[in-house]
Amino acid sequence: MHDIEKYSNLHEVLPELLPVLKESVQSDLLEIRKIDANSDKCHLVKEDFPVLGDAVYVIYSKYIKKSEHPHETFIFLDEHGKSIAHISGRELALYGIIKPCEEFSLSEEYTHKGDE
Repeated sequence: MHDIEKYSNLHEVLPELLPVLKESVQSDLLEIRKIDANSDKCHLVKEDFPVLGDAVYVIYSKYIKKSEHPHETFIFLDEHGKSIAHISGRELALYGIIKPCEEFSLSEEYTHKGDE
């Protein structure tokens, strides 16, 4: 599975994404979501964390249990994939401030990996 890239256009959309993050997202170890800038909760979060004013995406682990959430670190990215903030799950919950990324295209290999 690590040889199959999840998104065919990740590098084009996020050219400044660090290689280790790119590999982790592409191999499906970490998840990337878009910040829902229009949500009411997002407006409140940005009051507490002004640095998130430039955040467009967040990377997190989809495999961490809810009970372990306080031990997680969320990586917030700008529109080019540059890391702009690392915020602990103790300080922030992502619920209500994220949505799926529609700009990423699933690769053909990834969508057909179970067909073999």
